[in-house]
Amino acid sequence: MSGNAIIYARFSTLEQAKGYSLERQIEHGKAYVAQQNWTVDAIITDEGRSAFHGANRASGSALFQFEAEAREGLHRGKTLCVENIDRLSRQGAKAAAQLVWALNENGVDVATWQDGYVYRSGAAAGDMMELFSIIIKAQMAHEESLKKSQRTSASWQKRYAEIAAGNNSVLVGQTPAWIVEDKGRYVLHPARAVVLNEIFDLYISGIGIYRIVQILNERNEPSWTTNKRNRGGGWYLAYVHRLLTNRAVMGEYSTLNGELISANYWPPAITAHKFNKAAEQRGSRVSTGGGDRVRINNLLSGLVRCSCCHGPGGYENKGDNSFTKYEAKSGEIRLHKRKHYERLRCDANRRRKGCSNATLFDYKVVEACVLDRVLSLAVSEEGPRDELPAIELAEAQRQIQANRMKLDNLVDALADGGSKAIVARVAALEQEIEAQEAALLALKERVAIASVQPSYSDDIALVQSLRGDLVSKDVSVRFYARTRVNQALKRVVDRIDLNEDGTFSVLSSMAVWVFNGEGEVIGGQAI
Repeated sequence: MSGNAIIYARFSTLEQAKGYSLERQIEHGKAYVAQQNWTVDAIITDEGRSAFHGANRASGSALFQFEAEAREGLHRGKTLCVENIDRLSRQGAKAAAQLVWALNENGVDVATWQDGYVYRSGAAAGDMMELFSIIIKAQMAHEESLKKSQRTSASWQKRYAEIAAGNNSVLVGQTPAWIVEDKGRYVLHPARAVVLNEIFDLYISGIGIYRIVQILNERNEPSWTTNKRNRGGGWYLAYVHRLLTNRAVMGEYSTLNGELISANYWPPAITAHKFNKAAEQRGSRVSTGGGDRVRINNLLSGLVRCSCCHGPGGYENKGDNSFTKYEAKSGEIRLHKRKHYERLRCDANRRRKGCSNATLFDYKVVEACVLDRVLSLAVSEEGPRDELPAIELAEAQRQIQANRMKLDNLVDALADGGSKAIVARVAALEQEIEAQEAALLALKERVAIASVQPSYSDDIALVQSLRGDLVSKDVSVRFYARTRVNQALKRVVDRIDLNEDGTFSVLSSMAVWVFNGEGEVIGGQAI
């Protein structure tokens, strides 16, 4: 028998709550190994992974890695020690038997310390008593887990039904981080509700998630989570993004599968108006890459396109007007000034990706045209915001209502003894209605976002009010101003086309303006 043992310990989230700790399993495992006069070669663990659903054998788990290493022959001659067979698998007799036999085939013994049984590799493999032992134990564990799963599912379905009926006194255990339980009811955590609103307000004002995280950590705002992957502690990007997209902040309660159970179960911390404003802000953001210097200076980020290949325009910011010394052939030391320039060009041409548009545009000229000329013209040409989403919404609702009437008629026909063709038509119509309702839900979200968009006049007024801060010497002030102006410009200007002849066009839903390379208006028309 092998002398080197590997202890495997596992618990699911539910088992952890009932006291099935890793420490207890590891302590008993070490005692068993010592009794056998073996040596502990390694201890591997899977925390919060269910064997009933096979999560402990999925990619990323310790057992998955051990099985892969065993197949490579890295554990031949060793013994895998576990508390019970159900530590390895609760998926039924077949899955458990195949796992044990596969380990045996790769030269690994499997020992269960609770009953002192060893499933040996080599000559003893395939013994009928071992076969029966694995099958009986694994099947009992699977049936026990299945019953628990069914009881748990039934219990949750009952809770969901009560919550859907408006019974907000039903407690669900784990709450969002900004909500606490107080005397049998859920209430907002006052301090965290303030922070949550601050996060939304910062994001809506144009401050990105990265900067929001910095603000919270710089003032040592206590973190709401203990994520093991977040070893540095504090706030982190993914968590703030999760808060900004979690509809529970408005009071909604949904299942883990995303099914909405109640629209007003939790006490709301964020208004629907504010949540939709954040969604609108998120939808207008375009990742453009580059460092902070690029993001601060490029006010037209996400708007510039090449009119030839229709790809994005690239922004170049080179040089800094500094002086460098060099020695001339005569031996004289001279100063050379590094010219600073900002320019726009076709990104595909810059990367030699096939576009012929090699024309360079002075960034400052294009920016000035947008800020000084286009916005002043836009004020006089302003029309109403696009009402198309609302029109589409009304039409989608009409189509669903019409299909439901058809479905009712077909069901009535079936009740009178309809044909197979009618049955097939009913099924097809139900699928069509289901797809239409999904599209309607997405359209409602668009309408909700559109309802909180500011008017053109509001956006233009915002840009004008921040003009002075765009060139502030304070980096934080400049970053804030340019970020907010960029978001406003994306709502007023559709795109800026860089033309191969050296002209550029600014397009919006109101008009098109054409400028030459010096920034003079040479054409355009109202739309």
